[in-house]
Amino acid sequence: MRRTRSAAIALASASFGALGACLTLPGSLLPILVVAFDVRLFEAGSMLALQPFGYLVTVLASRRLIARFGARRVVSGGLFVFALGNVAFGLVSGWVQGAAAMLFGGLGFGAMEVAGNSLVLALGGARNTNVLNFVHLFFGVGSLAAPAVVTHSVAAGVSWRWVFVAAGIATAAIALAWNAIADVRAAEPSAHGAAVPRSRTVPFLLAAILGLYVGVEMGVGAWLTKFMVGRHAVELPYAGNTLSAYWLGLAVGRFALAFLAHRVEEATLLLGLSIVSTATLGTAVLAGSPATAAIAFTATGLGYSGIFPAVIALGGRYQPENAAAITSILIAGAGVGGIVVPWLMSFIADAASITTGMVFYAGMGAVMAALALVYRVLSSG
Repeated sequence: MRRTRSAAIALASASFGALGACLTLPGSLLPILVVAFDVRLFEAGSMLALQPFGYLVTVLASRRLIARFGARRVVSGGLFVFALGNVAFGLVSGWVQGAAAMLFGGLGFGAMEVAGNSLVLALGGARNTNVLNFVHLFFGVGSLAAPAVVTHSVAAGVSWRWVFVAAGIATAAIALAWNAIADVRAAEPSAHGAAVPRSRTVPFLLAAILGLYVGVEMGVGAWLTKFMVGRHAVELPYAGNTLSAYWLGLAVGRFALAFLAHRVEEATLLLGLSIVSTATLGTAVLAGSPATAAIAFTATGLGYSGIFPAVIALGGRYQPENAAAITSILIAGAGVGGIVVPWLMSFIADAASITTGMVFYAGMGAVMAALALVYRVLSSG
């Protein structure tokens, strides 16, 4: 049983690593995609928003999918659909077809996200916050490695299309590997931290926090290279390195929290990281030099590192008897935020400037910090 559980955690880590790498590809190559598809920023943002829309559809259906097929099979199937979406995006000829490929891939992403987090939450037991940070560390590893690799590769002459095809093939291999292990039983639920408020509003408050977090974190990742190229007139490889540094901050933070998260109560950790990430993002956006912006974006990634695992862990302690149900509610909030926040930003960027759009992201981060403060007050009351 221990060997099966270890194999499941290892595969979950590989799965989130593949997700992290694949999800950064459109943002990393956005300056290239805008030219290749001959689109405005609003059209590019709308294309990218189709992925979280598909994500939301399967997030809402994931509870029933998990009940019928089991978390392991839903993870495998979701990864495979996500892989096909990436391959299809690499083969399309226009942005409308690209949007359809994004939508299709998002369907798989949503199924995998809920099932994968439910599985990890159940496997983590008394230290599920640590295990969640460990597994999501690999999301950061994939996210930090991919931008530098693909931007330098494309700058050296590799077609952006082959980048998406190769990413899809690698993800499909991980999907198939899930079929080689057996289903695993849940460990004992966590009792770590202060008591979770029993108010019925708590799941929706946590879902709102997660929605703002995902909308801003992924939105910054999607637009960072375009922002650096447009505001600071840097070359694409420099912008790609900055994006990798942003995800490096997230990976480093999750690596540390994989060992230390149990020492800090989740509500306190959530509030502190929300404040730090908001302050550093504002600094990055308003920085006068590319070097200062790169440093501040790295610190922003560090601030974002433990927010997602903390919210999922808090949800797991709110409803420990049904991890899939509470996780689907929280990640539905993430899905809504992933659609609405970046779409609004693309509208602002097209109507005003990309810098104004990034300031909007910092504002949404401030709202997230305010909601984290509300939750902290409720949990201590």
